[in-house]
Amino acid sequence: MLSSILESIIFSLCFPAMLAAPTPEHIALARKYAPQWRFHSSEVYWPSTVEYFLAGVKETDAKGNIIDGAVTTSNIDDAVNHGSGSYLTTDVKSGKTGFLRGQNPSTTATAAYTFIAPKENGVVDIYYWLFTPFNEGKKVALLGEIGDHVGDWERMAVRTVDGIATQVDYHAHSSDGSGTVPWAHVVKFDNDQRPVGYVAKGSHGFWATAGTFTYVDAVVFKLQDYTSDGGVYWDIKESLVNFAYPDTFSGSLGWLNYKGYWGNIGQTNCWWYHFHKECEIVTGPDGPYRPDVLGSVSGASTVTTSFSKDAMKGPLSQTLGIASTKKTSSYTFYLDASAQRVASDLEYPLLVLQQTCTSIPEPAKDRNQTESTTSTISAITNLTGANKFTITPSACATNFSVTSYRVGVCTDDMLMNCFWAPSRALRAYSTDPSDKGIQSASAITVSDLDNWRWW
Repeated sequence: MLSSILESIIFSLCFPAMLAAPTPEHIALARKYAPQWRFHSSEVYWPSTVEYFLAGVKETDAKGNIIDGAVTTSNIDDAVNHGSGSYLTTDVKSGKTGFLRGQNPSTTATAAYTFIAPKENGVVDIYYWLFTPFNEGKKVALLGEIGDHVGDWERMAVRTVDGIATQVDYHAHSSDGSGTVPWAHVVKFDNDQRPVGYVAKGSHGFWATAGTFTYVDAVVFKLQDYTSDGGVYWDIKESLVNFAYPDTFSGSLGWLNYKGYWGNIGQTNCWWYHFHKECEIVTGPDGPYRPDVLGSVSGASTVTTSFSKDAMKGPLSQTLGIASTKKTSSYTFYLDASAQRVASDLEYPLLVLQQTCTSIPEPAKDRNQTESTTSTISAITNLTGANKFTITPSACATNFSVTSYRVGVCTDDMLMNCFWAPSRALRAYSTDPSDKGIQSASAITVSDLDNWRWW
């Protein structure tokens, strides 16, 4: 029974009844909040259009055999399973001083690829994607440069609610970047009407400010992004290439169906590979219309059963809330119709919210002494036919901070038989506009507009 229920819901979610081009209103919204991207003052690897990039690569298999030596936006997805398992390959050594340098937007017209995603509860998320032909790796002592790859897709997103911007999400290296930031705390330009995104030197991840950002802190080395003012400032408003999300694509937009890798296959022959799985050249990324969006990654034919924070159809990197000094947290959230249907058909009468609390580490000289511990606090209510709920679990213990929450449906209040949705990371901010830092809070007030669903 469970299998048939899941299959029908997954089918309805993955094959929506209506797909359409972006509306004039949504295009106007994308232009209204189009960001300015500030490149590092020493940047040499610039963005490009997809057409520019494809003219310099060949589509190959994992052994280097040529599948298509003249790749275009229209034929890139012609190979079996839309190119799953294939690579867009070029001579990296010569390309680094040639076409892989891209198109400097201060001198050459290029494109910013924008997906406009209407969601529930008045939300429209606008995903602004930056494509660059090359990602410059990081220089590591004793190892040299690691992590170069051909093709680089990075993004920042603006969340609007009823046509007004409320948050910006800065994304880098799949799971890093500054994350989700309230609109009031965002660096802006154009009379404080539009956001600024700082683009990391060479690797192009998005950050909220200028500075140095460590995203890997290993025992023997660190990987850091560098952003700055004083370089090329690109107002992308007149460079938008807009797409509706979700949609279907054909003809000259066939490149959006490509399931292969946007770069060379990575090397595995460096001497340090056994302890760090990156050589000088690593495999190129998936494209923007990626597996975590529609459940199809590099040839995988199964539908994903949870939402990655990379996904354009899911919530942003973090769900925002207000730090509270009360003895309880407060979560107002919405259940998707699919969740209601599963709970009803499987006879799960209870709705449970589980809050994760993480210990706040004390400063310590010994790295091992700073490891955190977690605990959970649950609160239960009866599942009704409503789609909006408010649940108030107890606050975390002293020296613990709220870090995530999840929702589930259960058969009993002992929580022995439950069906949980993937958890959502939380980020607390102060109501004081002068305090722009992320807060460690034992309690939080959350109004979550992203419907909870299990698929």
